[in-house]
Amino acid sequence: MKKINKILVAKKVIKSEGKSLIRVADKINKEFVKACDAILCCKGKVVTIGLGKSGHIAAKAAATLSSTGTPSTFLHAADALHGDMGAITKNDIVIFYSNSGETKELMFILPLLKLLKLPIITITGSRSSTLSKSSDIVIDSGVNVEACPLNLTPTSSVITAIGISDALAITLLECRGFTSKDFAKSHPQGTLGKRLLKKSVDIMFKTKMPVIDEMSKLTKAINVISKYNYGVVIALNKDKKVSGIFTDGDLRRTLKKFGDVRSLILKNVMSKNPITVTTDILAAEALNIMEEREITCLIVKNKNKTLSGLLTLNQILKVGIE
Repeated sequence: MKKINKILVAKKVIKSEGKSLIRVADKINKEFVKACDAILCCKGKVVTIGLGKSGHIAAKAAATLSSTGTPSTFLHAADALHGDMGAITKNDIVIFYSNSGETKELMFILPLLKLLKLPIITITGSRSSTLSKSSDIVIDSGVNVEACPLNLTPTSSVITAIGISDALAITLLECRGFTSKDFAKSHPQGTLGKRLLKKSVDIMFKTKMPVIDEMSKLTKAINVISKYNYGVVIALNKDKKVSGIFTDGDLRRTLKKFGDVRSLILKNVMSKNPITVTTDILAAEALNIMEEREITCLIVKNKNKTLSGLLTLNQILKVGIE
C-alpha cells in the first residue's frame, strides 16, 4: 500500500470540485431561466430520471424540489422501461440526468415522452450529445476534469449536477414565495416542522391570567396589568365570559382623553370586541393575525367560547416561530 498525504489528497479533491462548481455557475444562462419558467408553468409534477450515479442525483433533486414547494418524483430509468412509465402524465415535465448524454435507457424513453408531448429538460455534461439535441432545454453541467486523478470516477461532474439541481430548487422556491411555514408542512417530523406546527394551546399562558371583572375600576385594572406584565388585562362579565380587553395602548389613549382616570369603570373604556382565536389554531397562523392587526397578544377560547388562555407575541417568538 502506498504511503500518501491523505489530508493533501482530500484538500485537492475538494478544491478541484469547488473550481468546477464556480465554472458551472459562470455558465448559467437563459437556458436555466427557461427551465425555471417551464417548471413554474407545469400543471403536473416534475419527474426526474437518471441511471447509475446520475440516478442518485436525480433522486436527490426530486427530494429537494418536493421539500421546497415543487411537487416532484424520481423515476429510475430501468424501471421506467418496465412498467413505471405509467407514473408520468401529460401535465408533467421531465428532467433527464446524464453526464454523457448518451445513456441508452434514456434514449429508449425519449420516444415515449415525445408521444406525450412533454417538455424535456436535460442536465448533462455534453451539449452536443444525442440527449441534448432531443431536449427542449439543456443545462450544461460539464467539467474540464474530474477530481479523480484517473479522470474516470464521476466526482466533480456529480457535484456540478447537484449544484445545478439545488440552484433550480432554490430559484423556484424564491419565485413561489415559499416560506419556512411552507417548509414545515412538508417536514412535519423535523425540528422546524414540529416547531412551526405547534398549536396555540401548546404555548399559550394558561395559569395566572390577567383577568378582572368588567365592572372594576380602571385603576384596579391597571394594577392587574402591572402585576402580570403581559401589557393587557382581560375583562370578564358576570357569566365569567370574555367581554373585553384593555391594553397598554388603550391606557395611553385613555389618559390622553380623560387625564384623571381614578373614577373610570373598565367596561366603559375597554375594547369590547377583542380578537380571539381557538385552541386548535396553529401558532404560526396566530402570528399572522398579530402581524396583520398590529397587536401583540390574542385571547384564546375553548370550544365553549370561554377563556382558555393568552397567547403573546413574545411567547410565539420565544419558541422559534417567525
